[in-house]
Amino acid sequence: MGNKEKKIDCLRCGEDMEYLKQYKFDSQDNNRGLLSSLFDVEEHLILDVYVCPKCRHTEFLYAGKDKWLDM
Repeated sequence: MGNKEKKIDCLRCGEDMEYLKQYKFDSQDNNRGLLSSLFDVEEHLILDVYVCPKCRHTEFLYAGKDKWLDM
């Protein structure tokens, strides 16, 4: 297991879940304000994705957020 990976038991069947990948979800808000709109500040939520190999149940765990200026 890497630094980001955790041991997680499936909530449905109890099997050890497997770390799939880290996913960056675009959480850009329509009400982000004038400066954010002018300079196109983007915010992404970072989620770790885990999948159960037995029943295919999937968990998304919050791992943080990223902000940057897109020009």
